[in-house]
Amino acid sequence: MTSKTRRVASLLSIVLAGGWLAIGCAAKAETPPWPPADLAARLKAEPKTDIDKKIKAAIVKHEGLIAKLDAAKPAVRATLGRLRDRLRPLYLEYNRDKKRYRRDFFPPAMCLSRFESDMKYLLGALAAGKDPFASSAGRWQTRTCWVEKVDVMGHFDLIVPAAYDPKKSWPLIISFQDDPDFKQLRKTPYFLIRCIQQGYPTGMTYVENKTRTYLKDVARDYHIDPHRIYATGFSYGGHTDLVIAWRYPHWFAAIAPVCNDLRDKTTPFVKQLKNVPTLLLHGQNDSFLNTGKVIHKYMTEAGCPVTWRTYPGGHAPTLPFRKDVTVLTKFFDQHIMDPNPKTVSHVIEHKRYSRAFWVNGKMTKDSGGMSAIFEVRVVKGNRIEIDANDQVASLELDLNDKLVDMSKPVTVVSGGKTLYQGKAASPLTVKLRDGPAYDDRGGDRLWRDILDIQKTAAYAKAK
Repeated sequence: MTSKTRRVASLLSIVLAGGWLAIGCAAKAETPPWPPADLAARLKAEPKTDIDKKIKAAIVKHEGLIAKLDAAKPAVRATLGRLRDRLRPLYLEYNRDKKRYRRDFFPPAMCLSRFESDMKYLLGALAAGKDPFASSAGRWQTRTCWVEKVDVMGHFDLIVPAAYDPKKSWPLIISFQDDPDFKQLRKTPYFLIRCIQQGYPTGMTYVENKTRTYLKDVARDYHIDPHRIYATGFSYGGHTDLVIAWRYPHWFAAIAPVCNDLRDKTTPFVKQLKNVPTLLLHGQNDSFLNTGKVIHKYMTEAGCPVTWRTYPGGHAPTLPFRKDVTVLTKFFDQHIMDPNPKTVSHVIEHKRYSRAFWVNGKMTKDSGGMSAIFEVRVVKGNRIEIDANDQVASLELDLNDKLVDMSKPVTVVSGGKTLYQGKAASPLTVKLRDGPAYDDRGGDRLWRDILDIQKTAAYAKAK
């Protein structure tokens, strides 16, 4: 056995024993220990494939490098948890069936390569005595993480503003296809998430889960404003903007679809984007120009906050992505998401999309392909008015002092009928008609998730 082989075997035995905290670290033992027993146990099995062999080697290598860091240093101590988080996807992927990766997912080998690049920067910055996140202003970086609800590794690019300072919060743009010029964008206050998939997505729910995962992943390291998250994308990426925005209207403060190609039976759902300011951009000779005009007409007639703009050219994002990204940022600058709008409009296609801001809906059927539409309005006198179609069974209202006077009774009405009159409780459930009992887990609350993440983030502790 060579000395290198003996060293690797020794490191691996420490990993399997969950004993990294006992070596090369001046800090006191942490709770829980790292790596958790369930993750360490995965490495006991021999690698099934060549890529699993590389994953195992990468884990051993980087656990060793992390163990050598001096955790007595503030920058290391503040970063240690996030360094270990970077390793978690590798543990979780080890010896898993690789056939579950769809054609639009980045394969494990590519994710591993991006992981190596990211760790090289992080460890290099710490070796130089720097906080790798606070000192990454203006940097292009690549990140690998575990995509929640999909259980695969994923990676994305992140562009950090040149002026980034963790003492204040910053806006962020996510691009779903093609990308704004990052050299221009990093001169603005906006972060940019880009390159989240290969080609066209094989399913929109996978894009949604990546989006949610990546936004929360960035929020763990950087001071992102959850009320100033924006979306753009070219062609099918613009299509994606619109769909995700009507499914999760509280995710984005505004969207800017570029040359979008949304042309299916769900297109009329854009009428529900009354809480999401939208900039529709098309080339003057875009092959989807009429598509955009139809969407603009739907939204205008429904009273949605929509702006129409064309630019010279065809089906290409020339102006907003190549020539002048401030076409996007100037529009986004005008909009900050209000998590408590007095009027909430929403369509529920599936129970996973039940929530819009402070309203969570139940459908009359627990199935997909629904179009349960409601609008809830808070008006004077602690009165709440509801318009809902016959696919809405009940609504749960998360009332608070920004919506009503919680010290006084509230009245909830729908179709001329009083559904509730009494104490301003939260949550307050009002029944419109019968529906099946099912668990929708209260709907997605991304902005709250990010706020919770920020409470324990290193940048919050440093302020």
